[in-house]
Parts: sequence; C-alpha cells; structure tokens
Amino acid sequence: MHRLVVRMIAALLALHGTVADAQSRRGRSNNEVASPRIMTPFPPRRPAELKASKAEPAETPLTSTALEGPIGPPACFGVFFERGGIALPVAADGDGACTIKDPVTFRAISMPGGARVEFDSAVTVTCSFAVEVVDWVRDDLPGIVSRENGTLSRLIGVGGHACRPRNGVPGAQISEHATGNALDLGALGLADGRTLNLVGSDAAPRPLREALKSSACERFKTVLGPGSDASHKDHLHLDMRQRPRDYKICQWQPD
Repeated sequence: MHRLVVRMIAALLALHGTVADAQSRRGRSNNEVASPRIMTPFPPRRPAELKASKAEPAETPLTSTALEGPIGPPACFGVFFERGGIALPVAADGDGACTIKDPVTFRAISMPGGARVEFDSAVTVTCSFAVEVVDWVRDDLPGIVSRENGTLSRLIGVGGHACRPRNGVPGAQISEHATGNALDLGALGLADGRTLNLVGSDAAPRPLREALKSSACERFKTVLGPGSDASHKDHLHLDMRQRPRDYKICQWQPD
C-alpha cells in the first residue's frame, strides 16, 4: 500500500512538470526563437613594443609664403603662351657657366588679331626674358613701325644663347648671351617686304630709331647699339642684367 502511494505521487509530479512546460511554450510568440548568447572575444591587446611604431608624416599645408617668389615654371611658361609666345619642342639649356634657367626656344610670336611676327632664326633664352621680348614685340613695336605706314612681320639678325665671354674677348666676364638673358637684333621686316635697318646708309628714319631706342631702354636693363662700342656697331643688344640699385645702361646713338 505504501509503495503504491509513493508511485502515484511521483506520477502526479511528473505530469505536473510536463503540463507546465507545455503551457510555457504556448505562451511564447510563434516568431520568437530562443538562441544561445554568443560572446564575441575582444581583439588581443597591442604589444607594448609596437605602440611606438612610425606614423605617416602629415602633409605640409600650402601657405601664401610657399607660393611667393619670382615667376618660374610652370607659371612662367603659362604667361609666355598666354601672351603670344610660340615655343619650339626643343630647348637647349647649355651646361656649366652657360646653363640657361628655364629655357624657351622660339622663332615666332602671335600678335593681337592673329598675325605672326617671325624671327629669321630660332633663339633660346630664359623663360622670363622670353616674356619680356614677347611683350616688347607685341606692345611697342607695332606702333613704332606704323610711323612708316607698315605692319611688323619679321625680326631680322636675331641672336640668343651663345656660350662665350662678353664681346667674345677671351678671359672677359661671361656674356648675358651665355645664360640666355640677352637678344641681338639687326633690323625689322615689314609685311610689304620693306626692311627697316638700324644702322648704315639705308637705315630707317632717325625719328623711328629714336622711338625704338626709347622703347627698348624703358623695358630692358641693357641696350647697346651703334656708338656704344665696336662690338655693337652693326646691331642692337638687349638684356636684363641685374645691377646694384637697378642701374640701367642705355647706349645707342641713332645718327
């Protein structure tokens, strides 16, 4: 009898647990799914000896100071093209004492209106000096030659880079031509075929040569022509040599 009672009590307890479990399952939403909780491990701690590894250097920001300075590439070349310079693809820059800084080789200038002024030979000079020549040819020379009812079309007897001492004298100071800072000019050619010579019995009228001298001496640091010395008796020499206190030399006697 006692054993029968114990078995009945055990059966009732088991039945109660089964019913409670079923009720608990029915109380949950059909969409709920019990899932085990997963703990993601933290990354391993960085070893102390690697904490002082080199970092990438920060970029240096551009400042107004970094952008200041004399005209030079690519800015100078942009100015040269913008103002009408027509560069050739090859530009010799010399070597040693005859090195040209930022060389430009050209033999033509595009004028306002689309016409061209051609050189009788290509010249190589520094970019900054090339810009000075282009401005002089475009801005000053057309008005000067118009006094003869003509249109400028050519520069005759031009010379640029030449690795030599001044006036070709051995042992003399290096010429401005050697560093591409000078231009020689012999005459001006007009579109109608006429030539305005700077010297000789058939030279252009004196008022025109006086105007040319005034224009050149205003723009360039050195102007040497007939009457200055024997080396410049038959052509005009122009350069941008820097001297103390911005001193200029203008020596040309248009007799």
